[in-house]
Amino acid sequence: MSTPKPGPLPELADLPWAKPECREEVSAAIRSACTKNLCPVQRMSSRMRLTLCIAASSFVAAVGYWFGARHNRSELGLRMGLLGALGWAIVQAAVLFMGFGPPRGRVSTRTVRLVLAVAVPVLFLGYLTFSAWSFVPFEQFSHGARASHALSCGSVALFFGALVSGGVLLAWRGTDPLTPRLSGTLAGLIGGVGGALAVGIGCPSHEAWHLWVSHGVIVLALGVMGCLAGRRLLAP
Repeated sequence: MSTPKPGPLPELADLPWAKPECREEVSAAIRSACTKNLCPVQRMSSRMRLTLCIAASSFVAAVGYWFGARHNRSELGLRMGLLGALGWAIVQAAVLFMGFGPPRGRVSTRTVRLVLAVAVPVLFLGYLTFSAWSFVPFEQFSHGARASHALSCGSVALFFGALVSGGVLLAWRGTDPLTPRLSGTLAGLIGGVGGALAVGIGCPSHEAWHLWVSHGVIVLALGVMGCLAGRRLLAP
């Protein structure tokens, strides 16, 4: 006696889907739990955030000018420091606008922001090299009064730069779900440039090693710190 062969099984897509049982009281309880204590919040506009970031950088530049004038820095030195700060203020505003203004999920926008993250520190180090009036051997720079001055100047630049970077991170907090580390890097670079320029207005030294170590390295350090902080502060 032969066993009958089973017929072909129906396709999975042709099988009827069971309708989920959803009780209205359960749905109401879920909605009530999820929306409890919620209230509408008006977020700042991009224009307001950009204005606050520029104001923070302008504030530290004003403090740097006050410090230089109070410690009797030459009028020529103050004027050159202000001119450099004004020129780089345009760069900072451009980085803020292109790095934080447009939507940050597009591939083209991400490419532009990556280019900015590389170009800003390179151009700033080149600017510092062009601004140097004297060059001494590193052995002479790393000892005595020169090293002490570099340490104090770098500490002040780091403090001012952290103020600006922190202001940028807080102004744009929770606004970048896709590239928070890249945005944090740009925030750190903007703050580093702002702090270095503020100190440069009041700093009387134009020696190359001093500018590279006390002003330029601060930009790189804050860029790294901004990258690390971006994940925590800029991601929603």
